[in-house]
Amino acid sequence: MGYHKKSLKKRLVEIAWEICVVEPWQKVNMRRVAQKARVSNTAFYRHFKNKNDLKAEVIRKGFQMVYEGMKDLNINGNFAAYGAHYVRFGMEFPHIYDLMYGNTDIDMSQYPDIEVVSNASFSGIVEGVKFFMPNNSENEIMIKAYNIWASVHGLVGILRRSDWQGNRTETLEWIENNLEEYLEKTTFG
Repeated sequence: MGYHKKSLKKRLVEIAWEICVVEPWQKVNMRRVAQKARVSNTAFYRHFKNKNDLKAEVIRKGFQMVYEGMKDLNINGNFAAYGAHYVRFGMEFPHIYDLMYGNTDIDMSQYPDIEVVSNASFSGIVEGVKFFMPNNSENEIMIKAYNIWASVHGLVGILRRSDWQGNRTETLEWIENNLEEYLEKTTFG
């Protein structure tokens, strides 16, 4: 089967992403990805030195999706939607979220562009806090931004755990169904 080199690399990342949407990263292996792409293992290795390079591409794609979705929101008019987008991403793509924010065995210093896009997402939080707290010091803004960031991470964890354990309470269902209102009231209420 013929393929273009650039499109094959993109396709391999898409296949790894598709696997990781439904299964943990540990279920992704180079042979499986190559097989689904209908190429040889050798073709896979022309694009990736190892599995960590592929993992970095999946992580990069995840951060890019979070960033792209957040930058389109008007943080000045609806800052809570910014956090809700983040939470919904964590709920919709739990295994990818875990790759992005969990412990990873790859040396992230080898992939500085991932840090750039990750930092861009956090910068959106900082900008939103500055809008709502224009007279506060840089230190106060950073404290609030980290608090918001920790809150949305915690909320993803709580909501996901309740799904796994089959322990969905009315309160958690309300939070998930009313994320913007919940975040608005708990962040700047």
